[in-house]
Amino acid sequence: MSDYKENLPGLPSIEEISIELPAISEYCPASRLPDLFKQLDIDTLPVINIKGKLVGVISEYDLAKILPEWSFDRESYLHEQQVSSLMTRDVWAETRNTNISDLLNKVNKMHTRVVPIIEEDGTYTGEVITRSSIVHYLTQFVKPRSLGGLATPLGVYITDGKHQAGAGNLGLFLTGVSLGAIIFLVQMAFLLVLKESNIESIESKYIPLVLIGQIFLFLLILRFTPLVRIHAAEHQTINAIEKGIPLTMETVKSQPKEHVRCGTNLMVLIIGIQLLILIYASYLTAISPLLQFIFLIVGFSFIFSYWRRGGMFLQKYFTTVKAPEKYILSGINAGEEILRKNKEDTSAQSPSFSKKIWNMGIIQIIAGFILVNYIFGAIQKLLFAV
Repeated sequence: MSDYKENLPGLPSIEEISIELPAISEYCPASRLPDLFKQLDIDTLPVINIKGKLVGVISEYDLAKILPEWSFDRESYLHEQQVSSLMTRDVWAETRNTNISDLLNKVNKMHTRVVPIIEEDGTYTGEVITRSSIVHYLTQFVKPRSLGGLATPLGVYITDGKHQAGAGNLGLFLTGVSLGAIIFLVQMAFLLVLKESNIESIESKYIPLVLIGQIFLFLLILRFTPLVRIHAAEHQTINAIEKGIPLTMETVKSQPKEHVRCGTNLMVLIIGIQLLILIYASYLTAISPLLQFIFLIVGFSFIFSYWRRGGMFLQKYFTTVKAPEKYILSGINAGEEILRKNKEDTSAQSPSFSKKIWNMGIIQIIAGFILVNYIFGAIQKLLFAV
């Protein structure tokens, strides 16, 4: 690992992997330590002398070594322990100009949870490098901690929140266009039915049924588009990466085409809540308040208990279909690209919220959806004069 790390450009600076952490005096009473550990949400603190020089670290483990004897002593309140009598004096400390590569490679020898950062004269700077921050940084090179993806007309798109791989922004935009086109076809079909039936408006009591019908027709049309096959390939690729399975045609094809974090699951939750509210507004406003309350409690409890199962059901039968090899290959290429980008990125900084949103593809999809909705909306007005 040493040679690999030394050849990587742009290793993080001390500032990127350090945190601020106050020190305590070596004369601090040990009985104050539990409250300090809890308040600072850490179990190890740097210890300084009256000149601000680092003289050791104190941890919960140091305190625990004397607690049984100290706490059960009938006269324990008479002899207060000081931090100086418990602390670990042999301290691993670093300066701001330390060799980051050497530091990262010595994490396996880091037996304390913090490495204090000191000036050249030994003065504590108020910052430490935590073992957890180094571990968190290094494990990003194993594989991305969380992946998301989308099916696009141009192939599989995968992101780790920080990088994009696969179909790219144009593919995401075209996904919005495709979904908008399907929704337009559904609306056209229902408008044609209404026109042929000479129905000018839908009574409120039929609105929930119309919504269910539109959702079913949308899923039915989607079921016969290439997007559902690309969707399956995306899931299979991400499942393989998350399980640590090599990205080959045989292994990826063997993976499930459903995924627990799929947006289909969230769609079921949102639609379920919407349907519950529509049913309540359309049919139950005239019944007693007690029955209304019972209906809402039971309804919301059912939705929040089973929305994931509903999402997995839709994935299995509607939003994913067995992918042919050309789409599996698209997923493999996107998977290999995201792994390579993740491996090459040595920055310790997390992506900004705006970058995460962009990489999720929400903005691009909405843009495509708005464009097609505007175009088809104009066509709809011409055809139906509405």
